[in-house]
Amino acid sequence: MPWSDIPAPYRRAASLGGYALAAVLAGSEIVILALALNPNVNADYRAFYIDQTTTCLNRDATGSYTLGQTVSFRSDGAKRAASIKVCGWSGSAGDGTHSLGETSRLRVKIPPLRDGLMATLQMAAVIRPPQITQRVVISVNGVRVHAETLSGKEPRTVSFVVPPAALGKADTLEIAFDYLDGIPPTPAASNIYKRSIKLVSLRLDAI
Repeated sequence: MPWSDIPAPYRRAASLGGYALAAVLAGSEIVILALALNPNVNADYRAFYIDQTTTCLNRDATGSYTLGQTVSFRSDGAKRAASIKVCGWSGSAGDGTHSLGETSRLRVKIPPLRDGLMATLQMAAVIRPPQITQRVVISVNGVRVHAETLSGKEPRTVSFVVPPAALGKADTLEIAFDYLDGIPPTPAASNIYKRSIKLVSLRLDAI
């Protein structure tokens, strides 16, 4: 039936229905666009994927640890090391675990402590001449506790005190490594692939 043969009231109703459907579709597209531009995601996801303010995507990992034990980050300690690696690390290898990106984190459970901790790490710099040093800033539970400049390919033993102020009453210890001189594998590579150190071992002792 030609459109002109349809009674006027029905034509008006059909037109209004078409306009309403178009309005609904346009509104849906606006909502979808708004969600795409400002998705409702958690802060860690937003920082890593959207804002790109960190190269270390937080994950819910807290490993068990006994004070005084040495955790190896070589192949022989891969299983134990994996349980405390939060982000910013590659898999364990024969020469240690390589850092990835601009920040790496470890997290372990700890018993209540009154007088702080002594942390002892073995780590080596990743160098590529002319860059022959790596600067590393270490924080514990958000408190900066140590800064180290590594050079040479051989692992170096680094020891520092974690003061009670950094421990508070927390039952977990989060150690963050921030790298100031990371080396990208290629000039066009993303920051998440930068290499800075190889972590060989970690030990924590009560003071």
